[in-house]
Amino acid sequence: MRKRAFLPVAAGVLPLLLVLGLPAPASAGDEAQAGPATGTCVGRIHYTFDPPLKATPRETTTRWSGDYSCSELPLLKTRTWHGTFTGSVTSVTGCLQASPGQVVTPSITETDHWTAPDGEHQVGESTLTGTVSTLPREDGTRVAEWTGTVTGGTWFKGHHFNGNNVYTSLTSGKLCLAGGGIDHNDGTAVVTFLPL
Repeated sequence: MRKRAFLPVAAGVLPLLLVLGLPAPASAGDEAQAGPATGTCVGRIHYTFDPPLKATPRETTTRWSGDYSCSELPLLKTRTWHGTFTGSVTSVTGCLQASPGQVVTPSITETDHWTAPDGEHQVGESTLTGTVSTLPREDGTRVAEWTGTVTGGTWFKGHHFNGNNVYTSLTSGKLCLAGGGIDHNDGTAVVTFLPL
């Protein structure tokens, strides 16, 4: 008898909470949807260049994509998740950098999609908008650094971030110096989301 009486009462609680403007009780799935306060992500990145990069700068569309494994900061915490990311930018650039501080473009945007530790279902997304402060140099320095703010999405919105990407190819520099074109490159990527 008590079980039967409980069902109509429970069914009437949620509409009452909504009318009063009170938050509904959290379900088991809601906890996985909440974004972490901080995080660091490490992964792989793949670049394509159209047209291929050459020593002489020209208008080029750079596209990138990759995947992340992430953990809340500090790393001793157990919350982890996965991510994939994509982005593109068109700018005048070449495979040789004019100076170590050259900026490719005033602003670039990347879209990140976050999934649960099992990688099976999406739990959030972020839109990162930032400025590249250092470009990968095919003639030596192979690190790209960028900083910015999460401007959209359900996770980390408003947080600042720092990131860097490192080319892993050792042959592209020689190809560029010899006058060849570079249509792709691969490397590693790291991004850290700072506390608000």
